[in-house]
Amino acid sequence: MGAILFWGIDALVMAHHGTWSTTAWITAKSIALPVACGSAFWQMVKLFSCQDRLMGAAMAMATGIWVSGPLYYIYFHLSFGTRPMSTAEMLFHIALFPIATLMVSLFNGSIGGLLITSALLGILGTGWLGIPGQGKGNQE
Repeated sequence: MGAILFWGIDALVMAHHGTWSTTAWITAKSIALPVACGSAFWQMVKLFSCQDRLMGAAMAMATGIWVSGPLYYIYFHLSFGTRPMSTAEMLFHIALFPIATLMVSLFNGSIGGLLITSALLGILGTGWLGIPGQGKGNQE
């Protein structure tokens, strides 16, 4: 869910990046991506009643974002690149997934959103900001 949401929103912003200034779309990614992923995490935990597995759910979402980065990198390169990418090059980027995720986020301006979202999911996973689906009176 994290991968589809994070990279899907990023792709939507990139589709309209020509109509916005660079500062506007980088700021949009730095705000919209963490807000969307944090809200989706909160709703997912409530929907699936997994309050006792907050950190597991948060890390699953963050892992999905980081592991799918190379796939988005390949998509990003194929969409905006000037030369075709070979199969060996595609496999190389998939094998180096944390670095490829950082590379695509640096090249397309979503590094702020990636780092803030990763930190936010870690914080939400601890339960410090509350536990979704539990009122203040229900916490033990």
